[in-house]
Amino acid sequence: MRSTTKKHSPFRPRIDDCECTPSVQHIFRRHYLIQSPMYYIRWIYAVLYSLYLLFFLRAPTDSDIVGYIENTTMAMLIRRAADGKTGEYEVTVSDCKLRASGGYSLKNMSLRYKAGRNGVQILNFTRNGVEVGNRSEMFSTVYFYHIHSMHTKSHLFSNSLVRHIVDNDVKTLQESSYTSIPLHYVLLHSSLSVLMWDGNMSRYLGYGNACIRESILEESRNMSALEGHRAEHRWNLHGKNTFAGKLFRSRQALQSVMERHDIDPKLLDALFNHTIVHSVDHHGISEWSFLRFSLHPWDKDCSLYQAFNTSVFRVLITQPNLNPLAPNTISSINKPFYQDLYRELRKIDPKMADVVTASVMY
Repeated sequence: MRSTTKKHSPFRPRIDDCECTPSVQHIFRRHYLIQSPMYYIRWIYAVLYSLYLLFFLRAPTDSDIVGYIENTTMAMLIRRAADGKTGEYEVTVSDCKLRASGGYSLKNMSLRYKAGRNGVQILNFTRNGVEVGNRSEMFSTVYFYHIHSMHTKSHLFSNSLVRHIVDNDVKTLQESSYTSIPLHYVLLHSSLSVLMWDGNMSRYLGYGNACIRESILEESRNMSALEGHRAEHRWNLHGKNTFAGKLFRSRQALQSVMERHDIDPKLLDALFNHTIVHSVDHHGISEWSFLRFSLHPWDKDCSLYQAFNTSVFRVLITQPNLNPLAPNTISSINKPFYQDLYRELRKIDPKMADVVTASVMY
């Protein structure tokens, strides 16, 4: 198969490879002109909408916690209960590097639940070896781990992939070079970043997060939770129409489309995470916008301000935030590769296909 690239470059799993080097300066300019203003506009909306949501937020239930896990990339960690009990499943994280403000560290967590005709029931949940019974704390801990570890891993190859596309002038994938690198630069270095570090201003603007920036970088390189977990196993466990099953089928679809358009197969996994996994995971996260919980997993109660803070964060950061004039969704790009991919993804799930972007846009 003929490759569209002139040469191969290694894909380094580094979210911090986001400096504005000469070759990507045009991407930074495009980001600040087209995508960055959306956050300022969205912040106003997020504040007002979150004030409205305070009247309707409710505490998480067992169904919410399990539903969140099964419909985001957390689903990749689900396995049958070790003792083989029918209808019981486990999610285990034995080595985590994430830290939260106040000196807290998430070292490990485990959840066991039962699914059947009567719905789902959480049988036990532990965090750092201590049992937790409060459902809001459970959801907060799962949410904290997911967005800062599992979801962050969908960003890992984006910077390297973008540099490869730019340096090798891969015109077929030009739209997949947009936004990612400057977005990561803002996340890690701007005073407006959602992450916790000295000099951060987001805590005063209502959307500040509890996770320490340096711990995200450390955790992003920690793949221990994924060892022994494969998409095929998740498909066999829950079926091809589950979130994990659709992801597996989407990867197969992307692989076929890449072959038809003579795109280097070495780009497959990086492009898969950069486009499909990242965007559909954001969509999955946004489905639970009506729950009341704190962004800090160790908060015993969720105060009015903490509920407001969580809501602003979700509306501004985790919900898809695109410029309607240049959304960069694959459905909006009138180029053969992206249209072909869109058609294939629609066969799997039309709603999923509609949210897939050509790059990490938000």
